[in-house]
Amino acid sequence: MKLATVLLSALFAAPMFCAPREMTFADGFNGASWEETIEETIHFSYKQEDETIIDGGLPRYYDTAATLNPCAPVAGSIVLGYYDQYYDNLIENFTSTRVIFGIKMYTGQTEAVQTVINQLYSDMGTNNTEGGTTINGFKSGMTTYVGRKGRSVTFSQRVYNQSILPNLFKQSIQNEKPVVLFVSHYTLIDLSDFEAETGTEDVYLQHYGGNHTLIAYGVNTIKYYNAAGNLIHQFDLIAVATGLSYYPLAYISLDNYTNIIDGFEINIS
Repeated sequence: MKLATVLLSALFAAPMFCAPREMTFADGFNGASWEETIEETIHFSYKQEDETIIDGGLPRYYDTAATLNPCAPVAGSIVLGYYDQYYDNLIENFTSTRVIFGIKMYTGQTEAVQTVINQLYSDMGTNNTEGGTTINGFKSGMTTYVGRKGRSVTFSQRVYNQSILPNLFKQSIQNEKPVVLFVSHYTLIDLSDFEAETGTEDVYLQHYGGNHTLIAYGVNTIKYYNAAGNLIHQFDLIAVATGLSYYPLAYISLDNYTNIIDGFEINIS
C-alpha cells in the first residue's frame, strides 16, 4: 500500500510534457483578415523592374462552397490546375488551359475545381486538430491526391529559417515550378499599383493577419530613382495566387510585416 502511494505521488508530481502542436494555416478570420491599409506615395523620375514570372501566371481559383479554413486545399488546387496543362487527369472533367493566338490562358473555375478542393480538404486533414491545415498535412494530402492519379509529387525547400533562399527561389520560377508559401501575416499589394512609368506612384500596403497559404509564381524588384539618378525607394515582391476571390493574383511585399514561415517548390511528374 505504501509502495502504491509512493508511485502515485511520483506520477502526479512528475512534470507533464506534451508535444507542441503543429502550426495550422487557414483563411477567413485566421488567414485573410484585413487589418489596415497604409498608402505610400513615391515621387520619382524613373524606375527599374527586374521581374521573373511563370509564363501565364497561375489559375485564379478560390473556395465557392463557404467551407471553413480552406486556404491550403485551395492552394493545392491551384497547383493541380497549373500542372493539369501537362497531365490532363489531375482535375477530372476539366481542361485547365487553352492557347489563343499563342497566348496561354487559364480556363475559368467550374464545379470540377471545387470538387478537387473538397477532396483535398479531406486528404490534407483540414480542421482535424485546430482550424486549418498543417504543413505536413498539405504535403501528405497533395501526395495522396496526386498518387491516385498515377503521378508523383516532390517538395524542394525554398525557405530556410523563415527566410527565402533567393537563388533557389528564383531558379524555381525560371524553371516554371510554382512555390507554396506558408505565411503568418503578410503585406498584400494589388498588381495594378505599379503601373506608373514616371512621376508619382501610389502604392497601397494591405496588411493581413493570421496564417495563410499562397502559391508563388514570380519575383520582382522595383527600384525608384530621382532626377539625379539616386535610388530613393525599393520594393522586393513575390507574385502569388492568393486563393482569394477579390485579389486572385497579387504581390506580397518582403517587408518587415510579412512573416514567411516555410516554402517549397512543388513538382508533379
